[in-house]
Amino acid sequence: MARIAIIGAGLSGLVTANALAADHSVVVFDKSRGTGGRMATRYAGRYEFDHGAQFFTARTDAFAAECRRMLEAGVIGIWQAEFRDFRGADIVAERRWGADYRHYVGTPRMNTIGKCLDRDINLRLETEINSIRWDHGRWSLFDASDDKLGDFDWLVLALPAPQAATLVPADEGFSKRCADVEMRACYAMMLGFSKPLPISWHAAHVRDADISWISVNSSKPGRPGSECIVVHSTNAWADSNIDAPSDVVQQHLLAEFRRVSGVNPTAAEFVATHRWRYANVAPQSAEACYVDENRQLAACGDWFIHGRIEAAHSSAAAMLERLTGSL
Repeated sequence: MARIAIIGAGLSGLVTANALAADHSVVVFDKSRGTGGRMATRYAGRYEFDHGAQFFTARTDAFAAECRRMLEAGVIGIWQAEFRDFRGADIVAERRWGADYRHYVGTPRMNTIGKCLDRDINLRLETEINSIRWDHGRWSLFDASDDKLGDFDWLVLALPAPQAATLVPADEGFSKRCADVEMRACYAMMLGFSKPLPISWHAAHVRDADISWISVNSSKPGRPGSECIVVHSTNAWADSNIDAPSDVVQQHLLAEFRRVSGVNPTAAEFVATHRWRYANVAPQSAEACYVDENRQLAACGDWFIHGRIEAAHSSAAAMLERLTGSL
């Protein structure tokens, strides 16, 4: 039995932990208060917002099988949204998402998926790993106060590439892999309205604007009845304004939302903005994971493949297949 540390409790970290926990001693560390990474939900009184990942699809057989299991268990549902394509303020295409190509969401909220996967694992939340050290064939983990959190035979990094790179020594081959990846930012704006809005659609992709996405979050299956809107900025605008004051960001996103949708946001009872510094990555062509058997170091995450939920699952599966012989 190996003692394994996993840093990161997003989907790839949780999938890895569940696969290894039956035969090994596994501890998962994450600096956040909850699990699931960008499969996140924000609560604000009677309003709830999936302010990270909006939905996911299944293109591979392995992930499609996993989705069927989650669907049968009631952990996810199918979002049959009225979808629109906007170019600026003009609708240029419209369709309804149906059973022919399923768009899945966690039910009754997106963070349900992480909560389902974290039930039977040794989890240490609100614990940020500040440094790691390789000594005599084992990895030692330390927090910001340089207190040791344990010694482990294997270390799995289930973190965005820039965060993983800060932990691993620069001379490691993994550091170069991280440096070759450009992760993109995104701002998420959440609006809560006391009355339904005069729009006939549930989700929209937007071009020719500084916002790329608008959704009526409350139209997803199992959600409360209060009118909840989620707006995502483009990656390009977020990257260019990553350190802008929060009020400046919010006012610009409100103006763009009004320009595109025609909805006056001043009626919103709740408005908040969240910054995702590492929200997306373009499709990658290298290996879907990283495993160094000599240093007993491994890594997985959506950034190895593409910025999608399915990619996080696929990367973890690829890493686990390579780890089987080593463990």
